[in-house]
Amino acid sequence: MRYCRIWFERVTLSEMKCDILSESRTSFKNYMEVKYMKPEVQQYLDRVHESDFAMLCEVDRICKKYNIQYYLHGGTMLGAVRHEDFIPWDDDVDILFLREDYEKFLEVYEKEADPRFKLLRFEQYPQFFDFITKIADSELTYEETTFGAEDFYDHRYSHPTLDLFVFDKEADNHKWQLVRMKLLYALAMGHRPYVDYSKFSGAMKVVSFVLTTIGKLVPFKVIARKYMKLQRLGGVAQRAASAAQGSRQAGEAQGEAVSSGMSSAPGADETTLFISNEQPDPRYWGLDFDAEHLIYGPDTAKIRGREFPIPKHHDRWLKKTYGDYMSLPPEDKRVPMHVNVIKE
Repeated sequence: MRYCRIWFERVTLSEMKCDILSESRTSFKNYMEVKYMKPEVQQYLDRVHESDFAMLCEVDRICKKYNIQYYLHGGTMLGAVRHEDFIPWDDDVDILFLREDYEKFLEVYEKEADPRFKLLRFEQYPQFFDFITKIADSELTYEETTFGAEDFYDHRYSHPTLDLFVFDKEADNHKWQLVRMKLLYALAMGHRPYVDYSKFSGAMKVVSFVLTTIGKLVPFKVIARKYMKLQRLGGVAQRAASAAQGSRQAGEAQGEAVSSGMSSAPGADETTLFISNEQPDPRYWGLDFDAEHLIYGPDTAKIRGREFPIPKHHDRWLKKTYGDYMSLPPEDKRVPMHVNVIKE
């Protein structure tokens, strides 16, 4: 069995092959934005992107067939907007649903999808990795990943993955909702193979140790159910058309159809949403979004020449999460986050 470790080295502009000029504008731009990778290393990263694209296209096919709305999210949306492709050094896929569409997607996925793409629902396993449902491409396997512990997780995360994020309505007391989610996350950490307490200091280190120790005594599936209940505490986030239809059925419909063909839901554009399964990630901790980003349908951006949906006000969205998102990160940050070794 042969392995390839991913590594990088610098080269001068004069060392780059002239034939790159014949590539597309996007490919050339991406090439210039990363540290030059040895050909065999670039080959492996290209394979990961091929896998990512295959998963994304399969999700897109299913969502179109069943009228399920999703959006590119995180680095995948950033890549589509900034690079018209995946970010050259990114090695996974992120998409986002409103709760209503997420639940519908889970209902139809396994009966519809290519068996190659495995659905990994976090609440169905006794070990804790995070509260994110994933799709994994079983045709490409990593021997090692940056988080390690492949055996602990029965190697189910040892593949390229597509992460499914969920938008939920904020509860009336959203701050308390977030605190409770953070406490449950700490308890769930007790079901990881190890916890790096060096990330904490002072009283927080003690609190973290106590909570993870207690968490070991509570089955993870119990913790997961409580977390999922908290996610939905503010109600089910719906597209404007669905929300308005529900109001009509209750005899409470108001408003007129908007030009896109979706009906306006009373107060829907005043709803505040949060990414409920990305807490307590520091980038999204306590970050909320106006529902108008999502409820009235998407814009589109391209990855590899194919259009995918992104939130309508994506410029505001990306500035909110990344700041000056068109500027590249420092060179030492332009590296894959998840992959260390790919199995051959």
